[in-house]
Amino acid sequence: MFTMPKALQTRWTVAAGVALCFVVFASDSPAPWTEMDGARLPVPPAEHPRLYLRAQQVAELPARLRHPALQPAVGRLQTQARRSPQFRVEWDALQYLVTRDPRLGRAAVEAALPLLQDCKLADRMDACRETGRMMVTGAIAYDWCYRLLTAEEKQAYIKELVRLARTQECGYPPTRQGSVTGHSSEAMIMRDMLSAGIAIHDEFPEMYRLAAGRFFREHLPARNWFYPGHAYHQGDSYGPHRFSWDTYPLWIFDRLGAGNVYSPEQRFVPYLWLYTTRPDGQRLRAGDTFAHSAPQGRPWSEYLGTLLTASYHGDGVLLDQHLRQGGGGGNETLFEVLWRDVALEPKPVSALPLSRYFGSPFGWMVARTGWGADSVIAEMKVNEFNFANHQHLDAGAFQIYFKDTLASDSGLYAGTSGAYGSPHCLNYYWRTIAHNSLLVFDPKEDFGRPGYGNDGGQRLPNGRGEPRRLEDLLDPGKGYRTGRVLAQGCGPGPQTPDYTLLQGDLTAAYSQKVRQVTRSFVFLNLRNAQVPAALVVFDRVVSARPDFRKYWLLHTLEEPRADGVSATVDCAQRGASGRLNLDVLLPPAPNAMLAKVGGPGREYWVFGTNYANEPEPDRAARGSIETSSWRLELSPRTPSAEDLFLAVMQVTDRASPARWPIRSVVSAGRAGCLIEGPAASWLVLFRREAQRSSSPVEFTVDGPARTGVLVADLAPGRWQARRSGDPEARVLEVSAESGAAWIEAPPGAWTLQKL
Repeated sequence: MFTMPKALQTRWTVAAGVALCFVVFASDSPAPWTEMDGARLPVPPAEHPRLYLRAQQVAELPARLRHPALQPAVGRLQTQARRSPQFRVEWDALQYLVTRDPRLGRAAVEAALPLLQDCKLADRMDACRETGRMMVTGAIAYDWCYRLLTAEEKQAYIKELVRLARTQECGYPPTRQGSVTGHSSEAMIMRDMLSAGIAIHDEFPEMYRLAAGRFFREHLPARNWFYPGHAYHQGDSYGPHRFSWDTYPLWIFDRLGAGNVYSPEQRFVPYLWLYTTRPDGQRLRAGDTFAHSAPQGRPWSEYLGTLLTASYHGDGVLLDQHLRQGGGGGNETLFEVLWRDVALEPKPVSALPLSRYFGSPFGWMVARTGWGADSVIAEMKVNEFNFANHQHLDAGAFQIYFKDTLASDSGLYAGTSGAYGSPHCLNYYWRTIAHNSLLVFDPKEDFGRPGYGNDGGQRLPNGRGEPRRLEDLLDPGKGYRTGRVLAQGCGPGPQTPDYTLLQGDLTAAYSQKVRQVTRSFVFLNLRNAQVPAALVVFDRVVSARPDFRKYWLLHTLEEPRADGVSATVDCAQRGASGRLNLDVLLPPAPNAMLAKVGGPGREYWVFGTNYANEPEPDRAARGSIETSSWRLELSPRTPSAEDLFLAVMQVTDRASPARWPIRSVVSAGRAGCLIEGPAASWLVLFRREAQRSSSPVEFTVDGPARTGVLVADLAPGRWQARRSGDPEARVLEVSAESGAAWIEAPPGAWTLQKL
């Protein structure tokens, strides 16, 4: 606790009209709701404090501040208070609630007002985050020390809070920018303006009406629409950051007495980052990545969102994730102290199923072989919608990690030419060509915006402009819809599945240069120490013209070695030992051209132009940058309107490498592959037309005693699998979600027939 300076004590003793008693708290009753400006809003209760905590939580504060789980955070608060006048205000206000010592409350009140008055918008990018955070400090002093404020001080506070609100990018009234993504979907409305509005509501209800009104009209419907997908659209860095701001209204309105205003599906969003966390604590790359500022050897923070979600919903798995990854600290430590559930115990992530589907409007799948250092992780994307901003044009992309990055996104979000909107971003990093996806190159294609060249990839939804509201996102004319999941599933058991399947129609992601683009993924957990997993990718691409050349892409950190229609990708940097073996089955060998692109002067090559971007040396040395400046390009030699691609990628360890034989399995209606292991084999069959069928499927199994067979693109219902000469048949149930059948088949000729 800090001792108040004598001068400040004197000013407090002569302050006119200041009550010398501590607030008598009301009960924490539910908030009434009212209709206002086309939105239904909870009404702040006529009591103080009501911002971030109420009477019940105030009574619990002394015990919370002593609780062992919060001691690191409390220590950080004390350190911040010693170093910063702004955070000293918040500490004194917190201590006032604990001790009921009016001297501490007056110290906070009298110190906060000049800080508000002196706070100006700096002439630099994102400076309004600082003025917005100062609004929080002012709101805390106003609400928590309300009974100690004079009428004149209240008006002075209100004047400054409104002035600072006008410095925000959303404006005041907050009518600018988007409510789905972008800066107005961060703190400025969902915490800063909302907090100030609640604090001053009795004397100046306008700010709460404006901020809460926009939140309930625009921010909330958009989030409740995409939360059922259990994911976030802004990538590996901005995603956790922006989701954290989403969790502030969760707690603010709950403490106000409104309960949970969000869909209960919100609680599952952080599972995206849990499943994409690599053994080294980093995440699979997605969208605009802060890797330049993430130190090597340290887990990537998930900010406070994972912790606040875990605490609100009592989710021990998410608490475990937060404790392993870290988060909070900095300017937000206070909210850990106020809102963390100190009684919640962590539960290990190892108890989770190894595959997880992230549904509409995303259509993503992550499959793993485990949770330890030797785990293989594969990410597969359809992208039913593209939200723009920090989301890339990567429908159909995949990534593979095993003992380091083997197949990844490419490019940099920093460096000599990597800032947001730079030529490197516009023409490479944000574009399809920088991802493990498909290109269809129409040499005359115009992408419709200045600065955007022709990468042969996917179109710019709404010119890559941010959707303002959910209505804009759903407007077909704006083009944010970019795909459709055709099938998804895993099995035969959900906990440790042998296969994970995702199929999607990506046609809408491209311009009229294509007639159809479909991609199918099958991840196989091979349960073998030498070859633990494989990813099978099957594509059908129909272009508007036969001469529009098609490219299948695989980006790598290090230079790959190509040999005919096969390639090897090693990752030896930082002592890594992972290896990826690529086998191309379609186009067939005479028609397949597999080339490598990259190296000095061609790291970010786009049809004749290198959009160079070098990492800044100091950041490259200490950060987690992975440039992936090499790629493999697979394309047909002979022009054709329709082309099929079928590739198999198996992973192994360079220290004890293995490469299992891969055989193409092609018939009139089906295409697939056979992976021949030493003790078992895996057969995967797709329909060439990328449509489900009720027609019988015939296949032959030979070799070892066990072959796992996955047949995709089946009509839902009951199917019968019979081996020639075997009197008994197996009856299989094909679900509408997966459209796939899985059997473990002994050698013989088999027929799969719908009943």
